[in-house]
Amino acid sequence: MDAGWLQERIAESPPPLQERLRDAVAGIDPAADLPDALLAVARELLDSVRGRLERRAAALDLLVADGLLTLACEAAASSEREALAERCRAMGPGGELGRIAERWAGRS
Repeated sequence: MDAGWLQERIAESPPPLQERLRDAVAGIDPAADLPDALLAVARELLDSVRGRLERRAAALDLLVADGLLTLACEAAASSEREALAERCRAMGPGGELGRIAERWAGRS
């Protein structure tokens, strides 16, 4: 994991999100594949929000999850240009994000 790259990107986020993003990525193993690790953290956060969407506190968690997903895509684009299309397919509606949506809809 390129901690410097990640911290630089987090610093570009709106100030209210920066601390939450830093907290969210704090447990990522430095040896982990960054896009996969960010996607996993986003998935965990989305799973934790499910069932409490009507609460205002969930809004910030959803913004943090969105930021993590954006960072995962940006990390994949910057490090794996050749494999980016495949990674996007794996993350998209038929992949990991699709499975998250299915769980949210109560279908799995």
